[in-house]
Amino acid sequence: MPAEIYWRRRLLALAVVIAAVWGVLQLTGGDDKPATKPTATATVASTAPTVAPVDGVVKVSLVTASRACDPEKIRITPTVQPGQHTKTAVTIGLVVSSTETTACTLSPTDADLVAVISANKTAIWDSTVCKTSLLTNPVAISPRWASLVDTTWSGRGSGGKCAKKEGYATPGTYAIQAGTLGGEPGKATFTLTTAPKPKDTATPTDKPSGKKSDKPKN
Repeated sequence: MPAEIYWRRRLLALAVVIAAVWGVLQLTGGDDKPATKPTATATVASTAPTVAPVDGVVKVSLVTASRACDPEKIRITPTVQPGQHTKTAVTIGLVVSSTETTACTLSPTDADLVAVISANKTAIWDSTVCKTSLLTNPVAISPRWASLVDTTWSGRGSGGKCAKKEGYATPGTYAIQAGTLGGEPGKATFTLTTAPKPKDTATPTDKPSGKKSDKPKN
């Protein structure tokens, strides 16, 4: 048999075997499965700083500015803590905010703050009569934030131009209204009570029984 015919038959037989094996693999699906590519997962760490609250209060540094606030854009909301008494100074809180979009500073001279404390719609204390302001120090205000300022009212009336000899307010319910000229005023009510009398802490002394002591007989 010529070599050419021999190799041609061998190649043909080999092709038949390869075709048969390929057909079997297609029918059975094969044992090998394509490897699945691992899914890449990326963990993005947050770069935003976390502010830990202290006693439930988060301290925030407010932006301050030397520019004076516009009194017409100031809002003041007074607040008075309960449990305060007559014949003494009354602590008043003023929540001060602004509708301006930039930081500003509200000074007592620029504030033109007017405050009136009344009872049964009768003025008891009026800042315009006393020629004084509840604000004593400049207040820094940041946009979208409010500043709390603590101040005091003497607890006395404003008759007689707020002289020290003016009498104290009596126990009862009062209203305070405060605001800058042209600004948005705020109002709050509070109650003053009589201060409790201090308890007598003196140590009782032994009283004599009045009985004669028995003396030994001689």
